[in-house]
Amino acid sequence: MKIPFALILAVLITGCTQVTTEPGYETVIIDNPWFFGHGGVRDETQKPGLSWYWWSTRGVSVALTPIKYNEPLEHLATNDNNFINYASYIVLQWKNPADLVKKFGYENWYEHNLKEQYRTIVRDVTKKYQMTPIMTDPDTLASIEKEIAEQFRKHIEKTGLHVSLINVNMGKALPDPAVIAEMNNTAVQQQRVKTEGQRKLSEDSRFQAEQSRAHADNAYREQMKLDAAQFVQLESIKRYSDACKESKNCVIVQGNAPVLVGSVNSR
Repeated sequence: MKIPFALILAVLITGCTQVTTEPGYETVIIDNPWFFGHGGVRDETQKPGLSWYWWSTRGVSVALTPIKYNEPLEHLATNDNNFINYASYIVLQWKNPADLVKKFGYENWYEHNLKEQYRTIVRDVTKKYQMTPIMTDPDTLASIEKEIAEQFRKHIEKTGLHVSLINVNMGKALPDPAVIAEMNNTAVQQQRVKTEGQRKLSEDSRFQAEQSRAHADNAYREQMKLDAAQFVQLESIKRYSDACKESKNCVIVQGNAPVLVGSVNSR
C-alpha cells in the first residue's frame, strides 16, 4: 500500500520544529534525542535565518553585539577612610557562543563567573585612591577604570570564558549620603566664617570713617579757635540751616524761647 506523500509530509512537519535567528545573533543548537543519537551542544551555530530541526532539538539565541551590565556600587572605602559610590557599568561581547554555552551555560553565566569578581576588583582598586581626586579629577578616575579593566581581563582569561571586555565605566562618583551631609555642614560653617569676616570688615570701615570725620572736625575747631561748646553750637546752626532748606516755614527754638522765625522760599 502506498502512503500518500501529503501524509508523510505531515508526519515530518509535526515531528520537527523551526528555529529562527535574528540579525546580530547566533543560535546555539542543543540536541536532545529521545531514542537514537547523542545529545548536547553542536559545535556549529545557526547564523541569521530559519532552519528546521527535530522536535526534541532546541536553540539558544545569543547576542553577538556588545551587552551592557549595570553594576552600581555603594559604600566603597577610599584611601583616606571615606566612602564613595559608583554608578558603574561594564560592556561585554561574546566571541564563541557554542563553546560558551557548552562549558558555562547561557543563563546566569555572568552572575556565576564574573559579577562578584568585578565588584571585588573595584573595591580593591578604590582603596588605593583618596575620595576628593576620585570625584574631581578626570585623570584619577580614568586611571581607576584602566586598572580595573586590566585586572578584569586577566580574570576573564583565567576562567576560559570566550568573552571580550569592551569597556569599563565607573559613571559618576559620589560620596556616601553621610559624607555629603558632613561636607554640606562644613560648607555652611565656612560660609558663616566668611560672612562674619565681611561684617567685621564693614564695621571696621565704618569705625575708621567715623574716626576720620572726628579728626577732621577737631582740626577745623582748632583752626577756628573754638572751644567745644562753641563748636557744638556752630554745628547745630548748620543743621538748623539744612533743615530750613527743606521747608517753606521754619522756626528755630533754642531752649524755651524762639531765636529765629523765618520764611524760606525755594528759588
